[in-house]
Amino acid sequence: MPTSWSAKRSSSRRGLLSLAGVDRATVGAVAALKVLNLAQATLVIVFSRDLVRRVPLEVLAAAAVAVAGAVVVWTGYRAQRLVGWAVAADVAIATVVLLISPLFQPVDHLKLWTEWPFLVTFLVVAEGAACFRPFIAIGSTLLVMAAAASWLLASPPPATRAGVAGSLLPYAGFAVVTYVFMYYLRQLAVLADTRALTIQTLEDERMRRVLHTPYRLLIDLAAMLREEAVREGEDSLRQARLAEAVASVQEIESVVRGTEPASGNLAADLYRLQDQFVDLPLLMDLNDATASLPPDAVYRIREAVRSALQNVRLHAAAGQVMVYAATGPSGWIVSVHDDGSGFPAGARAGVGTRDLMVTALEQIGATVEITSSPGQGTFIEFGGGYECSTQTGRA
Repeated sequence: MPTSWSAKRSSSRRGLLSLAGVDRATVGAVAALKVLNLAQATLVIVFSRDLVRRVPLEVLAAAAVAVAGAVVVWTGYRAQRLVGWAVAADVAIATVVLLISPLFQPVDHLKLWTEWPFLVTFLVVAEGAACFRPFIAIGSTLLVMAAAASWLLASPPPATRAGVAGSLLPYAGFAVVTYVFMYYLRQLAVLADTRALTIQTLEDERMRRVLHTPYRLLIDLAAMLREEAVREGEDSLRQARLAEAVASVQEIESVVRGTEPASGNLAADLYRLQDQFVDLPLLMDLNDATASLPPDAVYRIREAVRSALQNVRLHAAAGQVMVYAATGPSGWIVSVHDDGSGFPAGARAGVGTRDLMVTALEQIGATVEITSSPGQGTFIEFGGGYECSTQTGRA
């Protein structure tokens, strides 16, 4: 029976305490309020259907509002923030619905909650305030308010006229309160991001100072290891071990210099692992990995693949090992597949699997799937998008 571990998507250790976290929370709040609005509108339509003059037109308007809201939520989920064009479309739909709603509203406007277009468009002006720049947010709010005020042109009864006029103030209130609240949250998030970056910079500088003294020794050690690798001849396992040692020294050297231990070229960094695993029957298919990734993401992916290959060397007794990588419009994928001994369901994940694969990749918003069963080999797949979080330290 196969066994697998899954790493849930996560963009940052700091969660909501960051600019990205505030944007994600905003999308979540909008999604919840959209669902609430849709439920309210649906109940109003159901219970007032005998009073409405043009039921099909009302249902069509409600459907348009629902679709526009779904687009806002879906694009926000994909981008992890409110998307300007989707919110602009929502504002346009809200404006049209308010303009045509006098055509289907009940003749008896004194019934409670029959004017549902007002209820659902209060949130739309709040979306604009949360997403747009001030002048655009003001313009979108005035547009929606003008559409709401157009009800007065339909000569409604006095009670409805008073209700429409009284609704104009909440539109402005929703927009102003949302803008001020979001501005305050984003300022706090900027401070949190700046603090985290400062702490990381100080930690990197401290590490460079600690390692500066043995820096010369590291250079000499790397040269000695390269010479040793040349002299060792046909011993493939020893050649691989020496290549790993050289690579480790180079990574420590990069820390001392304050440079990245990986490039943004995923394929190139994975190809470098071949020298470290010449003792394995290793094949690499990396021709589809053409897009660039943040160096920190490439570093974590490469180390995860290295950990997987080390597990193959130590435990799998595999006859063939395949490493595959590809990048596409929506993200990247890397897999390691061997035909070795595998392991049973419920097997405990080791330090390499837990820390260098699952935890390290989870920190950049990637996912990990590990599937194996005795005698059937092991399949490991990593995947993620291009908006990787690179603010945390390396695992």
